[in-house]
Amino acid sequence: MNPLNPRSFMELMHPARPYLISLLVAAYAVHVLTGWAWAAALQGWLAVLCYLVSFPAARRMFQVVGSMFIAASLACMAWAGVPLSELPGLMTRNVMLVALLFMLPFVNRAIRLGGYDRNLSRWLNAPSGGMGQLYVRSLAVSYILSLFLFFAALPLLHRVLGRQLRNAGEDTARRFIGISVLRGFGMVAVWSPVEPLVATAVLLTGVSYLALLPWLLAVSLVLFAACCLWALKFRGLPLAPAQEADPSRPPAQPKAHSVPKTLVFLGALVLLIGSAFLLQAALGSTFFAAMTFVLVPFAAGWALLLRRFGRFAALSRRHWKEGADNLRHLLVLFLSFGLFNSVLARTPLLSELSGSVESISGSPLLLFLIILAASLVLPVLGIHPLVVMSLFGIFLQPVMEHVSPLSLAVVMITSTLASSFMGTFNTTVTIMAGLLEVNPYRITLWNLAYGIVFGGIGIAAGLLLL
Repeated sequence: MNPLNPRSFMELMHPARPYLISLLVAAYAVHVLTGWAWAAALQGWLAVLCYLVSFPAARRMFQVVGSMFIAASLACMAWAGVPLSELPGLMTRNVMLVALLFMLPFVNRAIRLGGYDRNLSRWLNAPSGGMGQLYVRSLAVSYILSLFLFFAALPLLHRVLGRQLRNAGEDTARRFIGISVLRGFGMVAVWSPVEPLVATAVLLTGVSYLALLPWLLAVSLVLFAACCLWALKFRGLPLAPAQEADPSRPPAQPKAHSVPKTLVFLGALVLLIGSAFLLQAALGSTFFAAMTFVLVPFAAGWALLLRRFGRFAALSRRHWKEGADNLRHLLVLFLSFGLFNSVLARTPLLSELSGSVESISGSPLLLFLIILAASLVLPVLGIHPLVVMSLFGIFLQPVMEHVSPLSLAVVMITSTLASSFMGTFNTTVTIMAGLLEVNPYRITLWNLAYGIVFGGIGIAAGLLLL
């Protein structure tokens, strides 16, 4: 292998990728906490290096989009006369999103070590009057579990509901699980303090998370109430008891859920969000930057209280490299888009476009409908919702001078999050399609009507906030 060959050099650097990404997160943390110039410079050069070693291993879609953003950024730098020496510093705009996703698995481990995921899933074992009641309960459990477990909640809920629906008919059971679990995932993500789409919308619009949170919570609750109406489709279907393999043996009684343990989990969630707000005030940073710093100490303290710190530390050491390396796809998107946004602000393009957008700014409803239509169609065609959100950030910058950024943020969040339960190529949908052994397009069709309702409620909220 010739180390002077660029391709050979990248292959040599691949084993170092998790370490470089970890160093990038560390440099970001040091810079935010201290403001030291050398940390900012180090963060910039590490961002460039991480992009270079991540790009060859990223999925094709992210390679294409990343290349487009880099090419457009270089063109804008030439147009605005920005020297190449400033490129590393301009590439750090979205490092916070990488750091947030880097820290999130630590809380996931604490939750699973404490058995909170299994306890919440046991709420589904409580006696139900029929499939309608089970549907509402499964929405609620999926809503809570998905807040921090994300994809890890899907196999657990599929397994528990699969046992409950064993005699409901294969097609009915698949449809039931495919809509209840994924919709709960999407509804809680609307206000989640660790959802990348929410964090990206905050970065793009400049609206504080604190200003958004009450409205996002209200929208989420309305979405939950609207989704519960689908229980009427299952209301007349009784839950037949599953037959035992050995009729002579008494039926096994599932473990009961623990109300105190559920309350502890919800209390910990409130404490985590409150801690992030307090740190935000102390540091004068953004909420999501503060959340990034809170996640690991909070998870470690939780594991310590559970007397499972040794196991927590062992799992963290074992899986951190894998977790860091898995960020390579989104890292390519975040860093290239951050660079483009930083450079675009240095050009006169936005001011030149401001006149041409006044016409559509005068019709917010039309603008919001365009956002929703793009958010529903593009993910079905294979475009990642974060890419869709990034494109909105480019085209909507001039609009934000004429339309409330708060309204735009709510509409962008609700529209793009519809893909979490109906985007054919979205990760959640593909995982669920594999578990249910169905074509992902079937899940898209099952959830299409609610996706339109989901986005429509977001548009209604956006219009109210104008």
